[in-house]
Amino acid sequence: MSMLRNRFFFSSLRKRIMAFLTVGFVGCAVLMASVSYNAIYTMQRDKIKTSMAFDLYQQTSKLNQMYNNLLQVTQQMTPEGTVGNLMETYISAEGAYSQRLLSRDISYNIGLITFSNPAMELVMYYDPTSGKASYSNLPLRGDFTLQSLPSVAGIGELKYQSPHKSLCRFSDDLVVSVTREVRFSDGTRLVVYVEAKSDITTDMNSLTESVYMPYTLVFTDTAGLVTYSSNSTAFAAGQSLMLSGESGMTRDYVWNRTTGDYGYGIMLLLPVSYYNHELYTWKNHMYWILAIALLMMFMLTLVLRRLINRPFRLIEKEMRTFGKGYMGNSRYHTGIDEFDRIFGQFNIMKRQIQRLIMDVEQKEKRRHQLEIEKLAYQINPHFLMNTLNSVRWLAVMHKQAEIEKFVSSLIFLLSYNLGKSEETATFRSEIEVMRTYLELQQMRHDFEVNLDIAEGTYLDTPVARFILQPIVENAVCHGLDDHGKLEISITPDETAQMVRIVIRDDGKGLSHETLALLQRETPDQQQTGWGIGLRYVRSMLESFYGHKARMGIESTPNQGTTVTLTLPFLHPRKERAI
Repeated sequence: MSMLRNRFFFSSLRKRIMAFLTVGFVGCAVLMASVSYNAIYTMQRDKIKTSMAFDLYQQTSKLNQMYNNLLQVTQQMTPEGTVGNLMETYISAEGAYSQRLLSRDISYNIGLITFSNPAMELVMYYDPTSGKASYSNLPLRGDFTLQSLPSVAGIGELKYQSPHKSLCRFSDDLVVSVTREVRFSDGTRLVVYVEAKSDITTDMNSLTESVYMPYTLVFTDTAGLVTYSSNSTAFAAGQSLMLSGESGMTRDYVWNRTTGDYGYGIMLLLPVSYYNHELYTWKNHMYWILAIALLMMFMLTLVLRRLINRPFRLIEKEMRTFGKGYMGNSRYHTGIDEFDRIFGQFNIMKRQIQRLIMDVEQKEKRRHQLEIEKLAYQINPHFLMNTLNSVRWLAVMHKQAEIEKFVSSLIFLLSYNLGKSEETATFRSEIEVMRTYLELQQMRHDFEVNLDIAEGTYLDTPVARFILQPIVENAVCHGLDDHGKLEISITPDETAQMVRIVIRDDGKGLSHETLALLQRETPDQQQTGWGIGLRYVRSMLESFYGHKARMGIESTPNQGTTVTLTLPFLHPRKERAI
């Protein structure tokens, strides 16, 4: 495994440098190729897609205009229109002479419609019951049926047909048509058929020749079925072509899609091979560029290898010598400033290591001494706790309830403050410690305490240990006078996820100089009394909450002092060991 790692994973530093140089050159070449490819691809894509979108917009606009003209003609042939009104009169006329005159007027008006619209070809009424056409302005094919027309969209009695061959017997033109079912007052049901010549074939041929790309125009109905394709070998009528969005690329075609005003789908497609033609040409040039770049990279790598091989061998030799414990200075001159500086720094490092070894030995002696002192400091609190427990049981045995209660509260406070309790500190436990302390102080002093603590789930959330008692102790010992009043309120803000604690006394207050001294964040030798406790609380808040907690102090001489804590909620998983 070691041989395989050395051979294939380049454990040698020299080999790794060569490998990194090779990868760097190859990466630069690949990056250059990628940037060029992306630029060419983006320009070509934007150019072709913009051109396709514009050409498709032109075709759609033409078709919308043609369908709109055909729709207007069909409106004239409804009972409310000019021709339809004559047809209504003709159907209800009784005399043969009157019908003949009306028939001539109908044909005349249909002729006027086609004359005023040069693109219009065939206009007629069609009876679906008998299968016969009437008032057709041009002769019909003998085998035509309206049911075989490629309907591409429609609402109710209106149907729009995609491009198809004209129904006129003497015309092979490609037309678009509209059919409309009309009912007359006597219940007669006829279908109006109107068609107009389409220039789609000519337009597509001109477009293909101008850009040298074989575009295909496709019509689809609302179900996604192809009703017309300018290139039937690519997409045949009746084939399903479900595309979403306005543009995209499939495995074989790049396409641009839109929806006409009357609900039909129209798409312009281009084969991917023509779409990528410029990229193929670019690739051939890029292969030559990459080959030349790789050759230059190989030659440069050989030069660099010879340049750095000797200094690395010297470094390797110096490392082996240092590994054997030699700490003396070594002088080398490689002719390369960077490597000479490395050897100079290496000699400095040797001297620093010698000094560090001596420092470590001294620190180890000091650590051993501190361990002995720590054991000694732990003996006194342990002895004190055992002694208080003995006093408590003596009070119980002699039925001294007040002494037993006083000592029990004192033991609870000492155990909590010395960190003997294994439980996590919460708002509830901090409040309990604060209550116990106040009960002990009220046994000695005469002052009033008002507690306003809101109930809630926040009481069981983690909080920094031992932060309320020092503030309350400062208020009792340094702020309150006899018969003073201490107000404590704790309220949560569920919206802000914060808890606000206000501790207010009506004592003698603080001077401006003392208040300024307490508000300093750095310790000061003059901070006694209030300063020691508040400095401890500030340190605990910063350690537990970071910069999320805030503590404010407001005080006026002879009017009292107010300390405000704003603490964030912490979930158990975010608890920190304090």
